[in-house]
Amino acid sequence: MSEPQRYVHVGFPKSASSSLQNFYFGVHPDCLHLGLGYESKGNTYFDEGVERVSEVDIRLKKEFLWDLEDCQKLMQPAFDYAKENNYKAVGLSNEFHSFALGNEVDTADKARRLRQLFGDGTKAIIVIREQFSFLKSLYLELLKGGYGGTYRKYLEYTYLYQVRSWCTDICYDNMYNLYVNEFGKENVCMVVFEQLKKDPAAFLTTIANSIGISTDIQEMRAVNTQAESMGWYEQLRRYNEKFPREFGTKFFEPFNMNRMRAYFHNELGVAVPHDRLADDILRIPINQAAQKISEISPVSDLSLKIPEGLEARMTEMFAASNRRLQELAGFDLEQYGYRL
Repeated sequence: MSEPQRYVHVGFPKSASSSLQNFYFGVHPDCLHLGLGYESKGNTYFDEGVERVSEVDIRLKKEFLWDLEDCQKLMQPAFDYAKENNYKAVGLSNEFHSFALGNEVDTADKARRLRQLFGDGTKAIIVIREQFSFLKSLYLELLKGGYGGTYRKYLEYTYLYQVRSWCTDICYDNMYNLYVNEFGKENVCMVVFEQLKKDPAAFLTTIANSIGISTDIQEMRAVNTQAESMGWYEQLRRYNEKFPREFGTKFFEPFNMNRMRAYFHNELGVAVPHDRLADDILRIPINQAAQKISEISPVSDLSLKIPEGLEARMTEMFAASNRRLQELAGFDLEQYGYRL
C-alpha cells in the first residue's frame, strides 16, 4: 500500500471554500477528506481529534501550548485509515487557516504548523479572490455572524489596523511566498476564484492534478450565496449594532466557539460555554428576524460605498501585490479584473 498524497486546502474564505469542502473534496472517491465537509456534511470532521487539531491547535493555541507530537497522534488514525483503504489523497480544509481573525495566531504560524503536522511533500491549495470583491463578500458574511459596523468602518479597520487585520493576508504575494517557503514551490497550488466562474472544469482540474486524483468532477454546487436584498443586510446590521454577538464583540474571545466543542469536551472536560453556544444557535433565527422586519418596515439598502481616499490607498497596496504575484506565479490577473 502506497502512502496517499497529503493536502491542505487553506481557503481563502468567500472563495468557494464551502463548495470545495462539501461538493468536491467531501464527495471525491479518491479522497479521504478529513474535514471541514467530511462526507459532505457541512462543518464536520473525520473524528473529534481531527476537529480539535484543525479548529483549536492550528488556529488558536499560543506557542507555549502548541504540541506537535500530541497533534500528530490525533491525526495518525486518519492517515492510517486512508492508507489501509487505498485512498489516493488525504487532507484537511479550513478557510480560517488562510488569515488571522481576532485573537487567532498569526497566518505564518498556521502555515508552519500545517507543514510540521502534515510533513514534507504535502500539497497546499490556496484559492484567491480579487481583493475588493473578497472584502465585500467577507463583510456581508460577517454581518450574518453579528458584526454591526458600517462598510466604511469595516474597511477602515482593514486598512488602518493592517498590523493585525487580514489586509496583508490578501496581499497574495505574501501568501504565495509564505507557502512556497514552507511547502516548496512544487507543492503550492494557487488558483483564482474567478476562474471557477469562467471555466469550472479547468479550475477543478488544476486542483485535481495537484493532488493526483481523477478529474471526473467538473462542476460544483454553489454554497453561501449572497442575499439579493441589501435592505435585509442593513436591517441585520442595525440589529447587530443593537444586540452585539460573535463578530460584534470586542475580540476578547474566539469566534465560532461551537467549533471548539472537541477541545472543551475532551481536553478541558467542560461543556461549550452557554453564551457562545447560544450565539451560534441564534444566528439563523436572528437572520430570519431581520428578513421579517425588513418586510414589515423596509429600510434603505446597505451602503457599500468606499471613500475615495481609502479606495485609492488600498488599490495602490493591492495592485503592487498583484503585480508581484503575476511575476512569481505566472498568473494573468488582468483578465479577472484584479487591480494592477
